[in-house]
Amino acid sequence: MPSTTPLEIDHLTFRYHSRTEPAIKDINLTVESGQVVLIAGASGCGKTTLARCINGLIPRSYKGDLKGSIKVYGKNIQDLSLARISQMVGTVLQDPERQILGTKVVNEVSFGLENLGWSREKIMQTASSVLTRLKIPHLRNRETFHLSGGEKQKVALAGVLAMKPSLLLLDEPLASLDPASALEALEMVRTLADEGMTVLMVEHRVEDVLKIKPDRVLFMKEGEVHYDGPASGLNHKVDYHEVKLPAPLIIKLAAKDPIPAPIIPLKNVANLPHKTLVEFKKITYGYDADTEVLHGINLQIRRGDVIAVLGPNGSGKTTLMKHAIGLLKPKSGEVLVEGRNSRDMTVAEIASNLG
Repeated sequence: MPSTTPLEIDHLTFRYHSRTEPAIKDINLTVESGQVVLIAGASGCGKTTLARCINGLIPRSYKGDLKGSIKVYGKNIQDLSLARISQMVGTVLQDPERQILGTKVVNEVSFGLENLGWSREKIMQTASSVLTRLKIPHLRNRETFHLSGGEKQKVALAGVLAMKPSLLLLDEPLASLDPASALEALEMVRTLADEGMTVLMVEHRVEDVLKIKPDRVLFMKEGEVHYDGPASGLNHKVDYHEVKLPAPLIIKLAAKDPIPAPIIPLKNVANLPHKTLVEFKKITYGYDADTEVLHGINLQIRRGDVIAVLGPNGSGKTTLMKHAIGLLKPKSGEVLVEGRNSRDMTVAEIASNLG
């Protein structure tokens, strides 16, 4: 009789060929249906490596020494093809650029279903349903190249959900999402879990994920699981410097830390002239004739400035930055880089001043 347990990991250890030490060590984990499991930890602790083992990319795409076993519904993934694993384990990568293949959103969401040989009618119905569920039906006919980072993240998730996997693996799904979109995505994850889907979420933004009450939290450090239990136990086991805990808890824990040394500005920097490095003069831009993304932007960026560019997904933040580094040229107006018009400069020339 087939096992009903979505995921069983037994004494899993993996070392990349390029390293001398294992990236993960002796991981043991059993996940039940309908659970939301948050996997947290500082960068380099082994979270993504664990995810690559679960979705089969290790050892197929990433080579190294693998010990232990992973079973999905009782089937050892070493005995399954990557195509078969992808139907059981849906993966959304941290960088959606690496996952999106279709030129248009509807083509991207339909891609996996086409490979499964579904009828066109069923594919279109499923694609429309998923886009509506993620509240992005307006993106249906947009070109994926022209989407914002957050929009691409949603489209990548739509493509995976269309395949209706039993186990959903999310590698930092909130990285490119604004707060409102992140909350929408998390609420949808909670709904999917309540409907029976098993969700493993690798995420630094622990504070946000805790809002949907994950069933378990795994805290990893140096390739090992240091904590596996309810979210309520995090404050006793987790270093708040390594993951983003809720603000009230951080304040409480930080009060016990020694007072940090004061930050003293460098005198030679403070005395430099406050010259303008980049200037936007009445910039307008649109990716097509009917849609304008930037509307008459005026902005000066001076030496020593620290500027936060904020706004919801699709508001034009990435488009603005692409103008600064010369990847895009304005429809009207001027971008001046140290006094020179970006239209007269190559991307390489701009890169010598702007990283």
